[in-house]
Amino acid sequence: MRLLLKVCAALALALPVVGIARSAPHAVAPADGGQRLILVTMDGTRWHDLFRGPDAALLADKRFTDPDMKDAVENAWATGPDHGAALMPFLHGTMAHRGVLYGNRDAGQCLQVANGMWFSYPGYNEILTGRADDAHITSNDKIYNPNVTFLEWLNRRPGFAGKVAAIGTWDVFPYIINDKRSGIAVNAAFGGRFPTDTLTMRAAFDTLRTVKPRVLYVGLGDTDELAHIGDYDQYLTAMNRDDDFIAELWRMAQADPAFRGRTTLIVTTDHGRGTAGGAAWTEHGSARSVEIDPAGFTIPDKAGFPGSEQIWLAALGPAVRAAQPVGSQCLHQNQIAASALVALGQDWRAFDAGAGAPLPFFAKDR
Repeated sequence: MRLLLKVCAALALALPVVGIARSAPHAVAPADGGQRLILVTMDGTRWHDLFRGPDAALLADKRFTDPDMKDAVENAWATGPDHGAALMPFLHGTMAHRGVLYGNRDAGQCLQVANGMWFSYPGYNEILTGRADDAHITSNDKIYNPNVTFLEWLNRRPGFAGKVAAIGTWDVFPYIINDKRSGIAVNAAFGGRFPTDTLTMRAAFDTLRTVKPRVLYVGLGDTDELAHIGDYDQYLTAMNRDDDFIAELWRMAQADPAFRGRTTLIVTTDHGRGTAGGAAWTEHGSARSVEIDPAGFTIPDKAGFPGSEQIWLAALGPAVRAAQPVGSQCLHQNQIAASALVALGQDWRAFDAGAGAPLPFFAKDR
């Protein structure tokens, strides 16, 4: 029987991490108030599970849920009035109540990618640059990104140079952020058996505590990897573990005078997953980007995986307004970069006037 991995994660998080550069925090606050940002991405995490909680059909399907785990999952996250909040209590609690949790299509909230690929590298490029690039970013290959991310732009600006940190589980992040050109040391590619994100989390905690960067980007990957192999109960466990991690990041930030009251937290995903039913949830991608299913499931829709363009976002901090209704307007992933810059007190147009405008949840006068 497979065991829930949360206990293993807790033990791993308690271990020290080595090999991360450390620097003393500066005593003088920058002219922009020393605003800080923590950006976390959860690879390939469906809005359906975030807002609805565990999917009854996937729990009942022995291909995707270990029968020995079904009762444990249901008892943990499929009881009570709000299954989504049971699965991810911090996002639904502190972040939703004091900030924004958006992308619940059951409530008429539309948030989606602007790129035409609907998989990881194009999604991360869009999040970090504010633009979709279907001409150049068409695969997950390890190709150095020709586009400049807002992380790179910040790393060249006064008050941010040397204070931008990036940590990720996926070994493509150094190429997405273009560590050679940007000068950002990307701590990535923590290999090993699941849960691999625990090493990423340990590094993130250590970096926040000792380096105290003004911008910390953390790219988590277990959710997508577990979904691709069709392991639904462990995919849900990874979501719950990520929620705990994000809550602890926020707790640490609020306990540190360098971060308290001046930190914005943004949590989102690079893409969704197929919604056609059955094994479609294990995959993602548009008709332009169908890849071979690594788990060998029979996918009925060989022309793409509709629904994998659908994403979500949570945000909390001094730059985040209370949730504002946006009517039938659909918001897009390419608006996240400008939103992050607004939260940092920066002029997003100076970065790229052609990038997506800030999301309506972020104060425009910062």
